[in-house]
Amino acid sequence: MLAVSLTSIPPRLPRIGPTLASIQGQSPRPDRVLLCLPRRYRRFPGPVALPPLPDGVDLVWSDEDFGPATKALAAARALEGQGARLVYCDDDWIYGPGWLAALAEGPEEAVLAGAGFSVTALRRRADRPAAGETDIAQGFAGVAIRPEMLHGDAFDIPDAAWPVDDIWLSGHYARAGLAVRSRPAARAACARLIHRRYGIWPPR
Repeated sequence: MLAVSLTSIPPRLPRIGPTLASIQGQSPRPDRVLLCLPRRYRRFPGPVALPPLPDGVDLVWSDEDFGPATKALAAARALEGQGARLVYCDDDWIYGPGWLAALAEGPEEAVLAGAGFSVTALRRRADRPAAGETDIAQGFAGVAIRPEMLHGDAFDIPDAAWPVDDIWLSGHYARAGLAVRSRPAARAACARLIHRRYGIWPPR
């Protein structure tokens, strides 16, 4: 099963439709699209007002607000033990043709990331990544995992890590000895769509 998950916050929920449509329009089409939301937000008091969701989008409620990491953690918990390939992504991007295909193919024992960066940017040292690998998997371009890769302490997010989910989740992949492999074709798919739609960023 191929699943795509994302989360959102109340100010963005009314504008989430185009992102969901771009995910559902992928080839291969995901078997499930999960919109993961906390029952109560830490930063936004009051009840959550949901816009109409397209058919085929499943709402996953989380009893805990994991912040941006809700897209990965709530989905991993919901899909655990189902043999799923989970791609988590952000809610404020339009995903172009070929994006999901670039993340769906690859070894299941690795984390596949559309974009990433080295921990040296954080003034930290780590084992030098092999060719085609990176340290920090960035959710905006999509990250493919098996749900079982996130467990235990990954769900216990300290306040300092709460707003920087990419670093927190990637730290747990590294701790488990999981390689983060770059899939730049996933990021290029978005750039191609922007060029076709708006005429900017032509190919070199």
